Amino acid sequence: MSSPQDDPAPASSSTPLLRPKRSLWRRLGGEGLALSVIIHLVLVIIAVVWVISTVTDSAKSKAPDVFATGSGGGSGGPKAKEYKTKLQPKNIKALTKADSRITSKNANAAIAVSSLPAVANPMATAGAVGGGSSKGFGGGSGGGIGGGKGAGVGGGKNFVSIFGMKNASGAGVGGLIGTLYDLKQTSARKPTAMMDPKSGIPPYRAAVRDFLESGWSPGKLQKFFKSPDMLVSGQLFITGRSADDAPKAFEVEKLMKPSRWVVHYRCYVEVPNSLPFRFVGSGDDFLLVRWNRKIALDDGYETYFSGKEGNYKDFGVKVSKEYKVDRKPGNLNRLKAGPWIQANKGTKVPVEVLMGETPGGVFDCYLTIEVAKSSKTVNGQYEGEGTLKLFRCSADPLPAEIAKDTRGLKIDMQADDWIFKVTKDTNAPVR
Repeated sequence: MSSPQDDPAPASSSTPLLRPKRSLWRRLGGEGLALSVIIHLVLVIIAVVWVISTVTDSAKSKAPDVFATGSGGGSGGPKAKEYKTKLQPKNIKALTKADSRITSKNANAAIAVSSLPAVANPMATAGAVGGGSSKGFGGGSGGGIGGGKGAGVGGGKNFVSIFGMKNASGAGVGGLIGTLYDLKQTSARKPTAMMDPKSGIPPYRAAVRDFLESGWSPGKLQKFFKSPDMLVSGQLFITGRSADDAPKAFEVEKLMKPSRWVVHYRCYVEVPNSLPFRFVGSGDDFLLVRWNRKIALDDGYETYFSGKEGNYKDFGVKVSKEYKVDRKPGNLNRLKAGPWIQANKGTKVPVEVLMGETPGGVFDCYLTIEVAKSSKTVNGQYEGEGTLKLFRCSADPLPAEIAKDTRGLKIDMQADDWIFKVTKDTNAPVR
């Protein structure tokens, strides 16, 4: 039994409870602060890793020494390949270097596409610059790169022929603008009375005459099927070939047969010299030239105004001058002269050319000029130089076939002092 002294004294209600001691770190909320710092540090590390990864990927995708290239004028439009060397820009003129042609005397042979002349068309020039070393006409997006038809690189064709090169802008810069019409079918591709191989010839000739007598109004031909694209040519010197070459040049050979077609060329030119000159030429089946709204040449197996006598009513003269020429195949071995033309240097004049093929088979066309020795007449007549110059509307290099084949004539194919420069008025309608 214990004594009363051994029992502890009972706790009084007024005695305070002792609180455990807390460190300064805890009193300042150290635990929460540490947790917050750790969370923010993790977020910062994640952000830094993301930014570094993004910048690295962007740098790889924009490597300065990588370029994409393709081949204009190709047939399949292959995908561009990457090369780890920079492309050195080439001289634009080098892109238009004339290559040799392969031609055939067979009238049924496929068209022989001439080399690409130097391009005065700004669309073509832009394509040459933007497309690097490619040549051709393509209309792809992104500066001409693509599988379409436009100037630049891609899978398009090289739309150049002896009838002219494809006119991307429609402005006719650099030459005569040509449109092909098939009179055997309407614009809706329905057959006309001219579709028949035999009975269709008279209505064809009547339709051509209707166009000529209307003042060469294109509206007279709009009811017939026409090529979707135009061609631009700096000269018209087309040696004997299949009549199918015209539809092929305009890329409509699958839409029409090579007969009873016409090609209408037109533009405005600036007279290069004040000396009198005259057109000399012929066409199979016909060739007509309209100078300043007057018929200045009409010759071929068929004539529409001048007849065998060479009667040019617009000028009030008859012309009988001829030049012998080796036209193979065919027996129309001559070119015929038109009336003398007087125009001051610098005069801007509309000029149009109409050529056509009636039955089909073989086609050719030759257009040159003869210049007078002086502006003085002898017995009321100008005396010609006796030699011919190619009628040119562009200073671009000639296709190889034109430069070499003069059909046995002494023709100045360069005609440097007599190039009829196409003027800015070329967009205005020729009426």
